Parts: sequence; C-alpha cells; structure tokens
Amino acid sequence: MAPFYYYPGWWEGGPQLDAFVNKTAYDKLSAENKAILESAAAFAHTDMQAKYDARNPGALKELVAAKTKVLPFPKDVMDLAFKEAMALYAELSASNPEWAKIYGDYSAFRKDQNLWFRFTEMRFDQFMQAQKL
Repeated sequence: MAPFYYYPGWWEGGPQLDAFVNKTAYDKLSAENKAILESAAAFAHTDMQAKYDARNPGALKELVAAKTKVLPFPKDVMDLAFKEAMALYAELSASNPEWAKIYGDYSAFRKDQNLWFRFTEMRFDQFMQAQKL
C-alpha cells in the first residue's frame, strides 16, 4: 500500500467514460444502430460511475487499515495546480482552435454547474457530512 493518499483530485471531479466514433462511419449507421451505440455508451458510463462510487469507500477503508496516511492536499498546492492548469488551457486555447471551441463550451457549462451546485449539492453534502450516521 502507498504510505500516503492525498485528496481531492480536483482535476478529476469524477470518473467519466468517452466513446469516440468516426463521424463518417457513424453517419452511415441505421437509426436503430445509432440508438444501440448511444445506449451502450450511456450504460457503460453509468455502470462504471456506479461501480466507482460503490467500491471506493471499501478501497479507502483498506488504505486506512493498512496505515496509509489520508491527507488533503494543502491549499497552496491546490491553488498552484489550478493556476498552472488554467495557464496550460489558455496556451492550448491560443494555439488550437478546436481545443478553444471545446474548452470554451466546457468552461461555460462548468461555470453554470458550479453556480447550481453551490445551491444544491454542496449544501446537501455539507449537511449530510455533519450528520451522525
């Protein structure tokens, strides 16, 4: 076992699966086969997310039982990692129009989601973490 486990992995807010399909090949599929592909991809992602969430508490318990020190990243480390990631994303956006388009759309979506989650999930999570279950 690793002697230290640091959290959170802010750069990976949660696991995600992606399926990449050649657009020309995809466009040639029947509507039924497109639906099958989309359903299979959605199921794979949902199944993986469920297993990730279900198995990680046990994995954390194993780490702790093996005397692994579970520690939060210091704020200065998180701040610097975030700053450097943002600088890299800005550099990529300046040099790659395709990246800039995708990242711009993603950033706008993330901003809205962060706003929403401040009013919903964050407060609920804080409440639940304070409960004696």
